[in-house]
Amino acid sequence: MFRRSVLGLGALLGGFHLWLLGNQAWSGQLSEPDLILRWAAALALAGGLVALRRRGESLVGRKAVVIWLLAALLHGPALGNDLDGFATPSLPEAVATLGQVLASASVLALTLLAFASRRPRPSFSRRIGPAFVTPFGSLLLHPGSGLGFLPRPPPRS
Repeated sequence: MFRRSVLGLGALLGGFHLWLLGNQAWSGQLSEPDLILRWAAALALAGGLVALRRRGESLVGRKAVVIWLLAALLHGPALGNDLDGFATPSLPEAVATLGQVLASASVLALTLLAFASRRPRPSFSRRIGPAFVTPFGSLLLHPGSGLGFLPRPPPRS
């Protein structure tokens, strides 16, 4: 379910960017060289993410961090499109939009977490002993807890 949600969000994000590209092409804004360069950089970054994925790397791992940071930098000029001196007319709208996006993402994350917590946990065939000792005694991981954390690696076979 989580994978489908992430794929759906990715499809929505890709659809939005295609709509934005089409809107800019229709209005004639793509005649500006800086905008063409930004779209070319975005295409290169998307190609980098596809290449990472084909190599089996995670899209949220260490190697993908550079691509995501470059994508964030690429979106910077969109916040202050027509800068006249130090006036940034789109900054209040950007802050309001960011707040709405963060609220929506938080609600979505909490909903996914609620659904994930309702999933049945796998049953263990043997009882797990004390994982670590707290000031109040040892904490036992019972089979229904779903916690697989152990403080040491398993012994060599």
